[in-house]
Amino acid sequence: MLELKGQLAMQSAQLQAQQRRIEELEVKIAAVTAHADAKRSPVAPVEKTTTPAATAAPPPRDPRPQLKTVKLGEGRRHRRDHNPVESAPSIPSAIALKEPDEDTLQRLEQAAAIDPGIRDELDADHAFAQAVAKLNAGELQTAETQFLAFAGQHPRHTAADNAIYLAGLIREHNGDCAGAMALFDRIPLTYPAGDAVLPSMVEKGRCLTRLKRKEEAREVFARIVREHPNGLEGGTARQLLTNLDLESGRK
Repeated sequence: MLELKGQLAMQSAQLQAQQRRIEELEVKIAAVTAHADAKRSPVAPVEKTTTPAATAAPPPRDPRPQLKTVKLGEGRRHRRDHNPVESAPSIPSAIALKEPDEDTLQRLEQAAAIDPGIRDELDADHAFAQAVAKLNAGELQTAETQFLAFAGQHPRHTAADNAIYLAGLIREHNGDCAGAMALFDRIPLTYPAGDAVLPSMVEKGRCLTRLKRKEEAREVFARIVREHPNGLEGGTARQLLTNLDLESGRK
């Protein structure tokens, strides 16, 4: 169990990064929700009280009356105090806006659709965090099931290879080295660029050693040392390789 906890300590930085990712996604969801509100339901239709004269926008009309040549004494003279502008229809100078009430805003918020891609990522992060919590609580069988389910449901998630690796550690801890190696071998084949490749190779070498397949274990450790001499896994593999040499020397 101490060995398993030691391996989990190596994953702490990644789990912290996953937690930060969850918080970032929650912020994105809030932003997408607000964007959906503004895009899908434009704050209740703006009611404009306009008249045909305003919409047609005709050229300005000269308010002055047209002059007509008349002879003195004929007909009735125009009143000098008459202004035809006073009898013209009035054009509204303001637009009435109707703000949505609280009930309308609530319905809009409930109907706003969240980006399904962001929702899937958030659900995946929570699923991985729950599996880690089960592992930390010592519920190994449940944790293994959840890790493998997570990797199967979210194969493209950044933690999918780590989920398989942790499931392999649980099997190794329970003495199922054959089952653990099946998972460890799966990681470099499926996720060759993942950060769980080297740890899975180290654990595969441990399993081979426990199964008394020491020559195969030696090859695995030697490959890690040769290809990654300066990394953490390289140092671990070098020590395990030295242990195999010492055991062979005693025998």
